[in-house]
Amino acid sequence: MKKLFLTLVLLLGAWVAYAQNIHIGEEIPADAAAILKPRLEQMLKDGGVADVNLNVTAVVKEKTQVAAGVVLMLDLILCSGEVEEAFPLKGVGDNEADAFQRAVKQFLPRSKAAQNFMEKLKNRK
Repeated sequence: MKKLFLTLVLLLGAWVAYAQNIHIGEEIPADAAAILKPRLEQMLKDGGVADVNLNVTAVVKEKTQVAAGVVLMLDLILCSGEVEEAFPLKGVGDNEADAFQRAVKQFLPRSKAAQNFMEKLKNRK
């Protein structure tokens, strides 16, 4: 019985992962995208939304060179159909790629803003 239950859970998990289609824009560096994708998957999983196409882009609002490196202020934009939300993030790093990674780490899947976005996704129909 345990084997059957485990098999069903694994199959369901694979189906949910397959139904989530996340497109991360090219303007997001690969290292930052690798940090961001699991966070987005976690947000969708926690929100209970399985069948979604999510487009992710980033708009750098401000880039400042400082003695210690680079400060980036950016908006992470999540869009699915008619539902769109911008998440303001800030990263400070040795270079632009490092600052981008640190900014992306500020996105928390269980934050109030992420939960509000998930509610909008659920109510879109």
